[in-house]
Amino acid sequence: MTDNAPLEIRQLQIEDIPHLIECIQRCYGDSYPIKVMYDKEKLADIISAKQMLSIIAKNDVGQIIGHCALTFEGAHNSSPEAGRMLVDPAYRGHHISEEIAKKRLSLAKELKLIGFWAACVTNHPYSQDEMIALGGNETGALLSVAPPDVVMQGLQNFSDSRRSVITFYLPLERNIKTIYVPQQHAQLIKILCRDIALDREILDSEVLGSGKSVVAVDIHEINHSANIEIHHIGGDLLDVLSHELSKLEPLNLAALFLNLPINQAAAAKTCSQLESIGFFWGAWIPNYSIQGDIFRLQKLNMPINPEEIICARAQGEAIKKYVLSEWDRVSQKN
Repeated sequence: MTDNAPLEIRQLQIEDIPHLIECIQRCYGDSYPIKVMYDKEKLADIISAKQMLSIIAKNDVGQIIGHCALTFEGAHNSSPEAGRMLVDPAYRGHHISEEIAKKRLSLAKELKLIGFWAACVTNHPYSQDEMIALGGNETGALLSVAPPDVVMQGLQNFSDSRRSVITFYLPLERNIKTIYVPQQHAQLIKILCRDIALDREILDSEVLGSGKSVVAVDIHEINHSANIEIHHIGGDLLDVLSHELSKLEPLNLAALFLNLPINQAAAAKTCSQLESIGFFWGAWIPNYSIQGDIFRLQKLNMPINPEEIICARAQGEAIKKYVLSEWDRVSQKN
């Protein structure tokens, strides 16, 4: 591509899918961890269902050389994840990621989304830089989210440790919500509210869960991890989770992630109780669901190398330090 060659930046269409897969292969070979991105039929299904809204960049000969997307984890998910960013190694340095990220932001505004979040890789700072440039702010650090065999062509790759991410949030509309947070995390959330310019009434509560818990478990074999979604905090939650953990134990998963709905009054007490089974604070995702915000807690079963977590700025380093200290504190309790 010459410096003056025109780029076409637009939303992905079904007929673009084979060319997108070719781009992924040039970027990652066969190591990209989201395997659906290699499957033409499944990609067509999720695009048709508007579960993934993709922006692509095409060069002057019609080749896809960049991609990013907004992805929804379900009908309940009101702030989608901004991710799946990739740029052909031959075209890095041309600010393509910045251009498609801007187009994705424009699409989010057109759709009148309340905001979106991102899980930015930490083997390099570039995706973090893009979220910062758009106005996003760090809201957490999720450790050990992906195996070490993901290979990004032309970028720094580490081989001895599982990958971690820094989470960001970018609000597109202001709203007022009440969230229930244990006292130990309240000061951090107040600081993040200020930085993100979100209006939150932050309350502690001794309220316990009532009724039966509603929990869903999704196992990610490729990432050797599992996501646990709590829809309702019942009085039996710890028993339910202990039962689910016993079923997962034979799989020897590297990490577990748990979404705790902090719009429910029982969340503050529950967040502290979950430390007894090894879960510690990882991230705050505002407006994650139509009900409200969540905390994403995490439980690690394998060591990581914190030195390989590269942060783009001081705010990221502070979040990283906080999460690592929480991991250490909870580990010492168990």
